Amino acid sequence: MQANQVLSLSVAAYTQAEIDELISCPKKFSESPRKDMKIEGAHARNDARLISDGIQGEFLMFMRRSEDFPENFSIGLVYHPGDVKGDITLLRCNGKHGSYNGIFDPAHPHYDFHIHKADASILAAGGRPERNATKTTAYASFEEAVQFFVRAINLNAAEATKYFPPKLQPQIPLWEG
Repeated sequence: MQANQVLSLSVAAYTQAEIDELISCPKKFSESPRKDMKIEGAHARNDARLISDGIQGEFLMFMRRSEDFPENFSIGLVYHPGDVKGDITLLRCNGKHGSYNGIFDPAHPHYDFHIHKADASILAAGGRPERNATKTTAYASFEEAVQFFVRAINLNAAEATKYFPPKLQPQIPLWEG
């Protein structure tokens, strides 16, 4: 996709190449996230608005994490085209949900850490484009998922580090002395 190319006028008409470009195009904050996540009910939440040079519309980055079960989280990217009604959830990095639709199946992606990526064929058929999920070993915690996510969506590195600094692993001494 060319830098100033206008995407399809119908949200359902995006090609997979356009979806992939929307996920990976360089982004920067137009509205930064809060310093700390806000507690609402049983979840901690935070949002940020993003833009990309040459892409019409804006992006929403959302983060949700269960207060009771921190391994249950979702970090996502939603695209709001400027010229079309509607939006597309492009990417979600999720933690372990356990059961899915009331079924507890360790083989199902929702049982483990997983990624939902928008699929143009599902979108064209009228479904939720990020419906499919695949298991991942790219992260094993909310903090690791945030780091994976900001790289996947190509968030400006300086801004990503400012708002989501990588967590350093504690140094554990092998012996005292």
